[in-house]
Amino acid sequence: MNLQHLSIASVPIQSWGPIYDGALALKKGTIFQDLDMPFFAANDTETTNRCCEPSNASDPKQQEREAMMLQIYQVSFEADDLRLYLDTHPQDAQALELLKNRLMQRRQLLKNFAQQFYPLTMDCMANCEQMQDKTGCYCWQEGPMPWEGACV
Repeated sequence: MNLQHLSIASVPIQSWGPIYDGALALKKGTIFQDLDMPFFAANDTETTNRCCEPSNASDPKQQEREAMMLQIYQVSFEADDLRLYLDTHPQDAQALELLKNRLMQRRQLLKNFAQQFYPLTMDCMANCEQMQDKTGCYCWQEGPMPWEGACV
C-alpha cells in the first residue's frame, strides 16, 4: 500500500493578546486581534455584516428592540469566543474573569429585553413569571417570528 503525505498540520498555540470591543469583534469574527488574519491579505476589504448594522426602521420601538438585540449579539459572541479560548487555556484567570463578566452582562441584557419586549430564551421566562401573573409568563407569541424581520 502506497501512502502519500498530503499535508502536515501546524497549529501554533494561541496566547492571550489584545482583544476587540464587542461591536468590532462581531464584524471581524473574533475578539482576538492576533487571530484576525484575512484569507486574502492583499484584498483586506471591510465587508458588511447585516446583523452589525442598525436597520432603517422608522418605528422607535423597533429601533430600540434592534439596538438591544445587537448588544445581546455582541456580548454573546464575546462569551462564545472566550469559552472557546478557555477550552485550550483553562488556567487563564484573565480570560475566565472576562467570561464571567460577559455572562453577567448577557444575563442582564436578556432580562431587560424580556421586561421591555418578550422573552428570548426559556431562562427569561422565569423572570417574566415574577413580573406578571402566572398566565402571562408564557408569552412567546408576543414577539415577532424570526422570518418577520423584526428580530434582526
